Amino acid sequence: MELPSLSVEAKRLLVLKTLIHDRAAADLRLSLFVSAAKSFRYDSCLQPFPPEFIINNEKNIDLLCQVLETIPPAADLPAELNAMDEQTVGLLHWILCRQARPALRTVPKSQHDEVLSKCPCYAKYAMPNHIFEVLYRDNHSSERAFQDHATEFRTRHAFHGSRLFNFHSILHYGLQQHLNKVSLFGEGIYLSAELQVSQMFSPNGSGWNKSSLGTHLACIALCEYVDNPNYVKSQEETPAPTDNGTTPTAATSDGPSIMTASLTGNGSIPERYILVKNNELVQVRYLLLYGTTKDVNTTAPRSGPQSAVDALYPLPATQPSYQMRHPPSRFIQWIANNKGFVLIGGYVGLLLIVGFINSRNAHFVKEMFLQKLNHVYNAVLGHRGKD
Repeated sequence: MELPSLSVEAKRLLVLKTLIHDRAAADLRLSLFVSAAKSFRYDSCLQPFPPEFIINNEKNIDLLCQVLETIPPAADLPAELNAMDEQTVGLLHWILCRQARPALRTVPKSQHDEVLSKCPCYAKYAMPNHIFEVLYRDNHSSERAFQDHATEFRTRHAFHGSRLFNFHSILHYGLQQHLNKVSLFGEGIYLSAELQVSQMFSPNGSGWNKSSLGTHLACIALCEYVDNPNYVKSQEETPAPTDNGTTPTAATSDGPSIMTASLTGNGSIPERYILVKNNELVQVRYLLLYGTTKDVNTTAPRSGPQSAVDALYPLPATQPSYQMRHPPSRFIQWIANNKGFVLIGGYVGLLLIVGFINSRNAHFVKEMFLQKLNHVYNAVLGHRGKD
């Protein structure tokens, strides 16, 4: 059933209410959308896709990116709503209101340790800058299926790392095992009980350049999974009991056995890794965000009373400690986003060099070079002998 169309003013009001309710969560939703839209894999990552930009059954990604550029910075978004054109307001309404499920809630800093304690880690890790809770409706299809499985088996928590541009679709469709490219131990959803391990699979990616959360973000999902042994494969390391008979829940060591785990050839996966072979057994519960941002020109504080939205989500008076003094160049960003191609190219180049060295032509060049070097050496020594 198609929803009745809303007026532009009604859409503006709904967008403003969303920003007032949780501006940081709205900022994250926009950042994930922009990251997917500007990815070279937008056709698969930007799901769902705004229908207003599908023309003649083709996705008009160029027009979509042009409209995204007209959105003002996150800090000025509430005040600039009235100045936006109908197309921009419609896109914001679709991203923030029409696609508002599952909902996002900013977790206060004081509760970060409580969230991270759901999956105690043995190895040290970097603390996230922001944590967002993912909230599903009870009648949501994936949540109903998950709760049905959870009635028969216990649930546990683990982390999942992925590139930033994947999280728009992950947020709306969950983790899908058929989209996972990692298959060292079989097809499935790969999780880890160590946040440090998941951080290796979540490099900084280009987000929204007008975001208050950071222009370059890394995102990690804290997931809840049903520990059904028929579909879950893991090799958990059990810490030795302490003197008082209790089992420690966390450690402060670097956990070298975790990071240096290797294949033994018997098909077993490393310790603290979890492989889930059923999509219905995994739900994303939290998003852990790491942010860096480009240098921006500082401006004088605005005169007059602060708006209600600014009071709800004030910007820091000083630049955050994690801010980058010089953003990486386009070339460095391309290398960071295409490590696989760079490694393959380097390997092919190495093979070509080795092949040339072992060829007859290389031996001929080597002999010619040694002869020339010998002539120069004799000429220099002969000249010195005459002197």
